[in-house]
This record gives sequence, structure tokens and C-alpha cells, in this order.
Amino acid sequence: MEINNSILNSLLPEVTIAQKIYKLRVSGNYTRRNFAAICDIGYSSICKYEIGLSTPNEKNIHKITKALNIHLNYFIC
Repeated sequence: MEINNSILNSLLPEVTIAQKIYKLRVSGNYTRRNFAAICDIGYSSICKYEIGLSTPNEKNIHKITKALNIHLNYFIC
């Protein structure tokens, strides 16, 4: 059975910042390395953010929102 990506993405949780970053990356079909490069953030930082070992600082949140053209409120709400 094949699952549509949009359906799968809608089922991904987005409660924590880690989940939101993961969902943004997966929904854009980015690898962690691609996502890091697009956002101009280190690969190891992206890995830590996604697994919840670290929380991005304000500067990196702004880099992510600018690179993906999303509103800052996505991370605040």
C-alpha cells in the first residue's frame, strides 16, 4: 500500500521544535545535509535539533524561517 506524502506529512506531529524542524525537512524532501546547507546551519546542529538534544537559538530559527519562506509564528505557536 502506497501512502501519499501529503497524507504522511499531515500525520507527523509538530508539538516540539524538534518535531517542527523534522516535519519541515521531511515535507520538503530534504536530507539533513541539504536542509543544513539551505538554512546555512551546521549539519550536526540540525541533527541535534531534530532529536531534541539542542534547541536552535533565535538566529538559527530566523535562518530556517527565511530559507523556507515560512512565518516565525510557526515556531512560537
